[in-house]
Amino acid sequence: MKDYTKVIEFLNSTTPNIEHALRFINTSQTSSLTDELLKTCKVFASGWRQIDGVMLMRQMEGHDSDYRILVSATTERSLRELLLTFPRSSVGMFYLTNDWIESRVLDLFDGEKVSVGSEVCFVGTKKGGTTAAEQKTLNKKKDAINSNLGHLTSIKGRFENSQFLIEGEMMVERAFSDGLPIENVLYTNEFVASAAGRDFLMKVFAENLSIYLTRDSLMGSLTTTRPIPSIIVSVHLNYPTFLDKDGCMNFHFSQDCILLIIENVQNPDNLGMTLRTADAAGVSAVLISGEGANPFHKNCIRASRGAVGRIPIFYVPSTKPAIEKLKASGWHIIGATAKTEKELYTSTYEKPIAVVVGNEHSGLTEETRNHCTELVSIPMATGQSSLNVGVATGILLYELNANPVKVNLR
Repeated sequence: MKDYTKVIEFLNSTTPNIEHALRFINTSQTSSLTDELLKTCKVFASGWRQIDGVMLMRQMEGHDSDYRILVSATTERSLRELLLTFPRSSVGMFYLTNDWIESRVLDLFDGEKVSVGSEVCFVGTKKGGTTAAEQKTLNKKKDAINSNLGHLTSIKGRFENSQFLIEGEMMVERAFSDGLPIENVLYTNEFVASAAGRDFLMKVFAENLSIYLTRDSLMGSLTTTRPIPSIIVSVHLNYPTFLDKDGCMNFHFSQDCILLIIENVQNPDNLGMTLRTADAAGVSAVLISGEGANPFHKNCIRASRGAVGRIPIFYVPSTKPAIEKLKASGWHIIGATAKTEKELYTSTYEKPIAVVVGNEHSGLTEETRNHCTELVSIPMATGQSSLNVGVATGILLYELNANPVKVNLR
């Protein structure tokens, strides 16, 4: 029998007055989660070194939904990880515990709010699986599916249509297993020629996703990648602004968070590698600022190895307003730059921490350096004056996660 003590402690600390959480807690404490309970309740927890989020899913019979769901999370990342685990082919009734969780549910799910007694719930399905799936062959470039996906070949088209493309067997299979909100799947004869390819398409179709066989020439019109990938999927895009129209933070955090801010990184491959590093280092979210590369560029998606679409990524036009809001909320802002004598390993830091990395050639802007609470450099032997931004990010984030830090409770 699994030990759910930490799950219960987390729910007690975050949702002590919610009826459904209390019911789960009380049952757990009296029966230690009996086999009968586990038949009707699925328990998911997220977090790297501690529990930062819990999702309870109770199976429903004779209702308009397959599951009744309670989600409690303390960080953007923990919530997104939980929501992505929800099965595509199911209808969920989400009990909305606060506004920020509601907005993130709406990012990933289609549906509507309903009143259930004195509570407001959201009933819906994950984006991409809301209609009956179809399986057919596309022979013409003017077919509606080809035409719609053709709009996603440009950054402008991706944002106008709120979708982006993921290419290639490894990346597509990862997007599927990670639970991303996939809309359509296009594949060629090369992909379906293998038993593994056919098995994958059967799994995809079983989760209510549409699959389309297309010619190499049509697939080639959707991407400049060569050789032409044998499979491409469209995924619903989520790229919220960090600050809302009133200048308030559209970002939820706990006191133990680490946020990565990427300023003006121009090369999409560098941006993708930096996002991959941030994902592996367990950051709570990434904030992309300035006029650098777009995270939904195909090179960035490929280099990120699954980070794009899975970890929370926010955007802000200018770094300064974001830093000011973070500092006002008790954040410690560490700017990584070669233009300081203070080295990374000589200081202690207070959480929550935002690490700011800059442009490959010029580093952080002067304005950003002036607004950081602290500037640090990474020591290097004679011969090099800088590191690749992805490498530097890895050193910074792992150092901050590996060494004890003070938690700022202001």
